[in-house]
Amino acid sequence: MEVKSHLREEGISQLKEIMNNFRMFFPEHKDKKIYGIIAAVDISVALKKRVLEAGFYAARIQNETFSLDTSGEFKAKAF
Repeated sequence: MEVKSHLREEGISQLKEIMNNFRMFFPEHKDKKIYGIIAAVDISVALKKRVLEAGFYAARIQNETFSLDTSGEFKAKAF
């Protein structure tokens, strides 16, 4: 999970790299599916679209409340 106050494009790239390298650092989880999620206080519509296209869950954090912000057609990517 990646948490940002203001999401930028490089936040998506960072999470892609983390997900792609996860098993190298945690080989004990080699047989498990893992999913990425980006949580942000401020996320533009365009960046939210990019997050979802990358196969990551998009979440919003506002007023101490965490909520998933995905469309009905969203399909999470298992790494």
